[in-house]
Amino acid sequence: MKKHFSFIGLISLLLIIGIVAIGCSGGSPTSVVKKLHTAIEKGDSKAIGQLMTPEGASMMAMMGEKAKGMIASYGGIAKTRETIDGNDALVEVTYKNGETSDYELVKIDGKWKVTIDK
Repeated sequence: MKKHFSFIGLISLLLIIGIVAIGCSGGSPTSVVKKLHTAIEKGDSKAIGQLMTPEGASMMAMMGEKAKGMIASYGGIAKTRETIDGNDALVEVTYKNGETSDYELVKIDGKWKVTIDK
């Protein structure tokens, strides 16, 4: 009986490790865009730098509070539509206020990054 519980415990541990590894892998393009919105709202430049290409992060840093105000004015994300083509992706966002934006992403070292320099 003890071996049976050990086996189940091992399988459970492996599943948890797998789920955590997937969660840390950068996620889908849509999840990256949502994380970027949160980072902009919080003014978290470190997170912005991790979610964008270096050029995009520099551009966002220059926008500063203006970007934060724009994101806040949208009222949040209502829905998204994601299209992936190899190492490129497009996330079409519809905001709660009815406005829309397209976010281009590129996969770098296995992680999706928002780019504004394409």
